[in-house]
Amino acid sequence: MANQISPEFISKETFFKTYPTLYYGTDGGWLAVVTPDEKVCALASRTFPDSHNLLKRYKKHTLIEKKISLPEKLACLLVGTPLQHQVWMALLEIPQGETWSYQQLANYVQRPKAVRAVANAVGANPISPLIPCHRVIRNNGRIGGYYWGSEAKLRLLQEEGVDISTLKTFL
Repeated sequence: MANQISPEFISKETFFKTYPTLYYGTDGGWLAVVTPDEKVCALASRTFPDSHNLLKRYKKHTLIEKKISLPEKLACLLVGTPLQHQVWMALLEIPQGETWSYQQLANYVQRPKAVRAVANAVGANPISPLIPCHRVIRNNGRIGGYYWGSEAKLRLLQEEGVDISTLKTFL
């Protein structure tokens, strides 16, 4: 995807108090959830299986469907914990066409003993694939999980130039 992101971070509590109403809609190949001031807080490719499952993350909010137009540079409002914010910023450092293991990512964020917590933060990424969580695999070469399924993860990696024949596709 050619879009660039300008991330802003917020806690879950502040997010819900500030934005009890959110909007959702599609723009080309994307399903997006946006705030009233047009900040993207969730994004999924419409080619992902069950992309509308993304809306389940916002059960406590009032969701209103509307026409969405995504600019080239997206203002993103990322809701999560300080660790999640740290991990999501680190994911942006993984070069296109490369993969890191969850352990490498945990080391990068200086939490080498918190691999499981780092992996959970990766899985909570609300704007996949703009924050490229699909570039993280297991130490043993297995692709690991992906919210949208292993086929979608493999397709994204292949589109970025990763030699997927070297990866073990079973979980």
